[in-house]
Amino acid sequence: MHEQSEDGHAGASRRNAVFPIPSGWVLNQVCRIDAVAPGFMRQMCRARLKWRQACWAALSMGAIDSPDFHVQATGSADGHDMMSPADLIREFAEISVTMSARQIIEATFPTCPDGYLGVLGKLHGEAPSDPGFYSRLHAVFTSDDPLDRLRAKALQQVAGLGETKIEAAFALQDAAFLTPLALSRFHSVQSALRVEAQAKAVRSLNPRLSDDDISAAFAAGRDGFQPWFHRLLLKSKADFALPTDVDPDFVRIDGDNAKAIGEVMENCLDVEKVLPRSLSGIWSLVHWRPENIVVALRKFDLGCADGWALTEVHLAKNSVVSRADVQRVADRVRPLGILCPVPCDPDPQLQDLSGAFGGWKIGDIWDFGDDWD
Repeated sequence: MHEQSEDGHAGASRRNAVFPIPSGWVLNQVCRIDAVAPGFMRQMCRARLKWRQACWAALSMGAIDSPDFHVQATGSADGHDMMSPADLIREFAEISVTMSARQIIEATFPTCPDGYLGVLGKLHGEAPSDPGFYSRLHAVFTSDDPLDRLRAKALQQVAGLGETKIEAAFALQDAAFLTPLALSRFHSVQSALRVEAQAKAVRSLNPRLSDDDISAAFAAGRDGFQPWFHRLLLKSKADFALPTDVDPDFVRIDGDNAKAIGEVMENCLDVEKVLPRSLSGIWSLVHWRPENIVVALRKFDLGCADGWALTEVHLAKNSVVSRADVQRVADRVRPLGILCPVPCDPDPQLQDLSGAFGGWKIGDIWDFGDDWD
């Protein structure tokens, strides 16, 4: 009867195919059984793949070393507590090959939730590297947690599964990626967590984004060779305060206005470079509109408090910035509470020292131009 059962039994592999047992803990366990019950390994190699996965799940839970499996499988506890280790192994070999995959799971956990065997069947001949894998997967399918329900549903709908994809599903905590399409794209836990971290950053910048928005953007993939979250970032706005916010002469540069301001200044303002930094909360480009000057502001720990300092000055047409330009900017932004050091020249009597050892250049962050060597 089991031969036609969807969950299969030990001796019903199609076309009498032979499937090798992967090296590792599974092979070690099967070798232990075969040493006591010769022929078990041969049966395992010819068994249906779903049955093999169910058997490996039982082995992962210590079924051959504990009377519990035998009690659940036979419905009787008579004499099991008196069995030797070898007898326990021998009985497992004899009983398991007469059971269906579902019966083995029920004797092991002791429930076989809907969908669990189907996911195990997608692993084909792959044996998970960690024996705890089967228990974690079972916990997902018996959980009432909303995220676990999404995990279980998505895993049932993914066509091709492996241990790494399922482990990625275990690790994910963002519902937007617990979808069949998303899980099919993750090839490691690290790749899944990296995408989840990107989504977390995007969500923090745009709280209005829904799970469906994130899922749709990820499903669309790359656009114009840009990462999936690129178009979501383009819709995001920095919400941290700048000292220049209170002054109408200054406007932040972001994804919406970078190109236009670059055209006004006849400079190249690369949106791809400006946007990520402008959303970081510690850096911003600001356009001083009446003077057509762009300045970069950077947040610093000043010891007693955090503060903003001016670190770059850019003139129209990429003109060379002079000391006078920096002084003009300093006079304008200092009243707003922005730190703006202006580099000092040495004493005139010491000017000749500049060439004594091949010249100097002060390489700090406030070295605005090449004309102060």
